[in-house]
Amino acid sequence: MTKPVDTLRLERKIERLSTLIEVNGIISSSLNLDQILENVMTISEKVMNADASSLMLIDEKTNELVYQVALGAVGARLKQEFRLKLGQGIAGTVAQEGTPLLIEDVYQHPKFYRGHDEATGYRTKSMIAVPLKVGERITGVAQVINRLDEKPFDADDLELFVALCSTAAIAIENAKMHRSLMEKQRLVKDMEFARTVQQSFLPDSPPRAAGYTFSAHYTPAQEVGGDFYDFIPLDRGRTGVVIGDVSGKGVPAALFMAKLGSDLRTLAYTERGPGEAFGKLNDLLAARSRRGMFATALYLEVETETGRLTVTNAGHLPPLVRRGDGTMQKLTQAVGAPLGILPGMAFGQEIVTLGKGDSVVLYTDGVIEAMNDQEELYGYERFEAVVKSGPADPGGLSAAIVQSVNAFTGLTAQHDDITLLCFGACP
Repeated sequence: MTKPVDTLRLERKIERLSTLIEVNGIISSSLNLDQILENVMTISEKVMNADASSLMLIDEKTNELVYQVALGAVGARLKQEFRLKLGQGIAGTVAQEGTPLLIEDVYQHPKFYRGHDEATGYRTKSMIAVPLKVGERITGVAQVINRLDEKPFDADDLELFVALCSTAAIAIENAKMHRSLMEKQRLVKDMEFARTVQQSFLPDSPPRAAGYTFSAHYTPAQEVGGDFYDFIPLDRGRTGVVIGDVSGKGVPAALFMAKLGSDLRTLAYTERGPGEAFGKLNDLLAARSRRGMFATALYLEVETETGRLTVTNAGHLPPLVRRGDGTMQKLTQAVGAPLGILPGMAFGQEIVTLGKGDSVVLYTDGVIEAMNDQEELYGYERFEAVVKSGPADPGGLSAAIVQSVNAFTGLTAQHDDITLLCFGACP
């Protein structure tokens, strides 16, 4: 006895829903985005009895639909060669309007884009296109094309494919979020490693020199910063002191800083003074500079026996000298251009003599441009007031400056690297 049509239709729907439950488990069993995309369309073809299928996701940068999976005789070519703008063709219309489309004869539909068929020789007949939605946000479009029995897709097919795509959209979004999280975690680990490498280029501790005390404070705004400093032991009781600030932030600035510091260490030993060392260093950096990177820097050489201080400044903030009698001197006579902009630059030198109880303060703009929650700058006036009234010893003076900056900024996030060097002759 032949079963009634309604009974056959109901049995078919139950069978398909049972299959859909199994499919949901398969689709949701992985967090690998590429695997999920492949699974979605492979299963779609099988369940929908389709000759071909495709899945496109919206490229958020170009706002275009990009083929992620294209199965069927011409799928590989579609994936490599074609993109669709929102509103273009049936898939573009579905992505723009967010409404599924069931089309029995696509050549009768005004939105059908024949370019794919004309380019590949494939003949599209019947189609279902369904938007992939997460909440109200459309992330892509899935399509099945041409039933294998050559009948057009029907309303039952549409209902089944909509349900399948609903599950697929959530699984795809979860996989995208998982991939993004993994990439962020990998980036964090890479940045932590980069910070470790960068810090290996900085001195482990201040130098020890008879009659002198050195202190350093460094806090990067990010895992990897653009500020740098160094202490270079030279001959004849001389010590080189370097502080600088590379343009930009992150890994590029850190790499530029590492190269600068390495080259300067070599030149400090081979050249006759800070001015000549900076001249050679500038030419090296200008020849290798990429993307307009440059650095401001100070290089000082202090002779601990005589107190003679030789200063060269490449566009950096001027050092402050606080005398033992409480007066303060700003060293501004030897300021040149930043390093790495133009080759052939000459750098002058300024020479002063340090006496007992005198202290020298070097700093980067992260100190004076520190900002509070009212977007006010810490500024020169506060900075110089602390330098003038702070403790006599360089270590205590450095701590007083840092404490003053921190008290001013409070809980406001640090937006720039902070580097501070203090040194001086013991009273």
